[in-house]
Amino acid sequence: MSLLRTCFVPLLFAASSLWTTAALGQDPQLKDTFQQAKVLWGNQGDRDGATARFEQVQSALEGKELKSEWAQILAETYNWLAVLDSGSAARKSRVNAHLEALLNLNPDFELDSAITNGRLLAAFDALRNAKLVKVALTLEPQGGELKVDGKLRSSALKFLAPGSHRITYQKPGFQTVESQVELALKEPKALEFKLQRTSSTVTIHTSPAGAEVLLDGKAQGQTLDSSGELSAPFVLGDLGSGSHVLEVRAPCFKSRRIELDPSFTAPFQDHTLEPLRLEPSRGRLTVQSDATGGELFLDGKSQGKVPVQDLQVCAGTYDLTVRYPAGGFSTRIDVREDQGQSVIAKPMARLVYVGFEGEEDFAGKDRLLKALETLGPRLTTLAFTAIKGESPQAAMARLKTSGEAELVLWVKPGAGRPVQDVELILATFQGEEARAQVKPLEQDPLQGWVERLNHLPPFSRPWIGATLLDVPGEAGPWVLEVQEGAQSAGLKANLPITQVNGQAVATVAEFRTALDQAKGETVTVMQGSESLRLPLTRAGLEIPVNAPDLCYPVLLAELRLRAAEAKGDELGWLRLDQALAFMHFRRHDRALEILRDTRILATRGVSQGTLDYYTGVCLQRLGQAYVPEAIQAFSQALKYPNATLFGPEGPLVAPLARQAMDDLRP
Repeated sequence: MSLLRTCFVPLLFAASSLWTTAALGQDPQLKDTFQQAKVLWGNQGDRDGATARFEQVQSALEGKELKSEWAQILAETYNWLAVLDSGSAARKSRVNAHLEALLNLNPDFELDSAITNGRLLAAFDALRNAKLVKVALTLEPQGGELKVDGKLRSSALKFLAPGSHRITYQKPGFQTVESQVELALKEPKALEFKLQRTSSTVTIHTSPAGAEVLLDGKAQGQTLDSSGELSAPFVLGDLGSGSHVLEVRAPCFKSRRIELDPSFTAPFQDHTLEPLRLEPSRGRLTVQSDATGGELFLDGKSQGKVPVQDLQVCAGTYDLTVRYPAGGFSTRIDVREDQGQSVIAKPMARLVYVGFEGEEDFAGKDRLLKALETLGPRLTTLAFTAIKGESPQAAMARLKTSGEAELVLWVKPGAGRPVQDVELILATFQGEEARAQVKPLEQDPLQGWVERLNHLPPFSRPWIGATLLDVPGEAGPWVLEVQEGAQSAGLKANLPITQVNGQAVATVAEFRTALDQAKGETVTVMQGSESLRLPLTRAGLEIPVNAPDLCYPVLLAELRLRAAEAKGDELGWLRLDQALAFMHFRRHDRALEILRDTRILATRGVSQGTLDYYTGVCLQRLGQAYVPEAIQAFSQALKYPNATLFGPEGPLVAPLARQAMDDLRP
């Protein structure tokens, strides 16, 4: 079987789809104008009124790519204009132009003898015979596709221009025939195309239209809309001997597979199957979110505001995104047929990868760029997208203006030739940056970077109001110190805690894990033989300033997002951590602005005394001119003797503040 024959069916339907798209429908009112023109002349004898309306139709259709229906209307319009102008002395000179336009549009058109006089009919035949060659076409079997010089023509073809033409006739299930013919004026030509059967065909109709058709696992195209319940006929024309598998599938519908046994191809013949009606395939999606103002998108299409409950969606895989007024959430989900999928969304800092600086090639570049563009599934603390088609500089400028992201990532080649490593640069739009060198040829060059991006320290933790430590030989974490609330509930110092909410705990780490899992405002602990119900609160934690496993631009973006929703002391702790992050970048002026604008009601642990202490540190770092203010801030910190650094069990602030004051005084 020839290559042309093998490729025929996909090409046929691809061409049909393109034609449907390109041949745009015209204004339906033109049909009314066309009919009005005929009535004005035929019933009322209004030559000028009819001519004016036919000219409107001509102007609207001429020079356009037309479907066959509209091409026929335009051809008839030329016929009518030729008739009308032939009877008008003022417009008689236009008759030949109408006839020539008609021949160019459709050489096989026959003038309507009911409205056209014999003289005009003869003139048209003479004009056609002077320009075209009459051909007598024989096609076996009928119903195939005829092309002349690569363009589709009607099988009712009767005339062609003189000269050389390549004529092709093809039909599914038959060997294509192609012939090069030479035509001369006034020499009629008989053309015969008889096709040889080479395979069976199967014609299908689907509901819905637009279904993808596969034969033996290979895509054959999509069924086309017919403006009815069923699709237009789709012909599979390459069924060689033996059995075959036909599959039809469409989004939101269950696929159908049909086994075509050998009887379909023995002997070769045409088959038409019963209409293939696909059954819907849907699942349910629930998206919960405590944050307000989020909008849900599936594969970029809006699904409305979150939260959503049991949203009916097509079964399949989606990129799910929730866009919040600040921050976003993204993940990939798989919605299964007749099943529910539940997602808990929360705002995360949005990171956008904007590309690579420079065009220089180097070993491992393609591999590294692909890893960067598909970074999203590896990130757990960031909503990730990648931009293509823009330079890094243009993308960053646009994103900064639009506010669509909190963070941006780009890459540039390292120094030296040949390039051995590249530099990853991650920055906020306020200018804080983190950089890392990676080697493209390492097994996983992004592993260490991903770990840093995914690591966020805790900003607070559950707290029962007691200081604990691990003591060898004891059954659980040892209670070193007890504050008032826990003491009132019965907790005693110098005894171990052995259980939390019925779960045995042997170390401080296990105790904290159990508290993290606790729900509600109280927790039950065992101390000795007593079961105690203790109030459960939260205590602020201080982030480290120069930890190598943290990415501080990500940390700043996360803190900004959390602070936007927080209140009370929780807001105070987050703003303190923002200041500490700026201190990491040695932006003591910016940190000072935040500290001066923050208040914490708590007086124990990470509290107001901690804020005052770091206010003094920032003033001290800003230079000698700020020493008096720094001493005043440290003096203020001394008013909170129970304030600590790092967390509720950290070192006391007061001794550190006193030492700082002594160091600053002459």
